[in-house]
Amino acid sequence: MKPFFLALLILIGMTSNVLADTVTVSAILASPASYDGKHVTVSGTVSKLVRKTSAKGNAYETFSFCDGGCINVFAFGAPASSEGVQLTVNGTYSAVKHTGQYTFHNEIEADDASP
Repeated sequence: MKPFFLALLILIGMTSNVLADTVTVSAILASPASYDGKHVTVSGTVSKLVRKTSAKGNAYETFSFCDGGCINVFAFGAPASSEGVQLTVNGTYSAVKHTGQYTFHNEIEADDASP
């Protein structure tokens, strides 16, 4: 019986780290340092959609959610999105992110996007 409870506690602990704070674009932009590095859930209307393939052959897309300012979203693969579609994105927000020679501001790296 004890292994069951131990497994349950581990599962609860893992789940609590994955749960995201639901926030608005304007709330993040008003206090970016408060959300930096945190897992968030944001809903918005897709704008500025760009689909690309990396040099290594990985499909990805970028788009923005705007509400008094914009937050960029980066997602591997091709979530079911198109310009003007309402989506909910779960991912990690970075106020500033350095990747190689590139610097990105106000970006969510999505681990999940759904209509």
